[in-house]
Amino acid sequence: MSRATDGLFGQNGHHSGLCQRFAQTTSLVFRLPYQFARTWYAELGIGRRCLLLPVNNRNVQKSALFVGFVLLVALAVHFTGFEMWSLPPHLVDQCDKQGTDWAPIVVVGVLSSDALVRIPVPMQSDPQYPLQLRRLKVQVENVLKGESIPGTIVVYYFTWAGGFDGPQPLGYWKVGSRRILWLRKDSGVLRTVCDGWDGCTMSVQSGAHRHYRLDPQKALNYALVDLRLTRGEGPIDEIGFANEIERGVPVGIPDQALQVYEVEKLRRLVLTEHGDVKSSVCQQLWLYGTGRMDPSTSLDANQALDAASCRCTAKPYGNVDCQ
Repeated sequence: MSRATDGLFGQNGHHSGLCQRFAQTTSLVFRLPYQFARTWYAELGIGRRCLLLPVNNRNVQKSALFVGFVLLVALAVHFTGFEMWSLPPHLVDQCDKQGTDWAPIVVVGVLSSDALVRIPVPMQSDPQYPLQLRRLKVQVENVLKGESIPGTIVVYYFTWAGGFDGPQPLGYWKVGSRRILWLRKDSGVLRTVCDGWDGCTMSVQSGAHRHYRLDPQKALNYALVDLRLTRGEGPIDEIGFANEIERGVPVGIPDQALQVYEVEKLRRLVLTEHGDVKSSVCQQLWLYGTGRMDPSTSLDANQALDAASCRCTAKPYGNVDCQ
């Protein structure tokens, strides 16, 4: 036991007895170990307040409740990651700025936490719309762009604090999911290059690709094709993987070289997959085979369909069903 603890709980007459009852009451009310309560009151100086109180059970119980409440708040802040006391400096939302081409940092990682920092935050361009500032912790698996990125990073972003009407906003993800994030540095911290609507992150449902390295001679879109159309390691949500393939790789309007590359990745994938994932790959190959693509690319797609025994049927409204 420390000197502070000895001083409060040792042989100090009625003060000793008062402080002992102070700790005992808190221990009973908050189900804390008695020794733990003694240490908190003594070591943190909180218990010294009990020396100034008249010796009666009512004051002891009231003070124990107050100090116990402070203790619980401190523990909640520590264990939940609520960041109200560590706001990053000078961060201003950029909800009106879109696009990712200018992002100096692009990483792939698993989201390990997503904590509220401040709410509400008036939007800079239109203060009547409330935003919230959030703090994302990411376990980095791949660095697609940028240098000196540590294995664990903290990323700040602004998203809507109230109702919204439009595309998917930032923050519509699950902790534990894997995403590609386009980032930049601002005031000594990392933040997303977009705010509000999510135009600067992308899900990866194909698993982990920890040994993947982007060819520096190729554009970033090639990495998106590799990561989304290659089965990785670890647990994989098969339905999520299939749905992601069905939606296609969002690379804008691909040039011919990228089309050829994507068809080749699909050809390899369709020969090794089964079930829903294979059906989604067949659908993408069918679209390449029947779309207005380069004739050689369409031919490659159709040959891959035949090799994998894909059977696709066009449905109303442009849909297609593949088996």
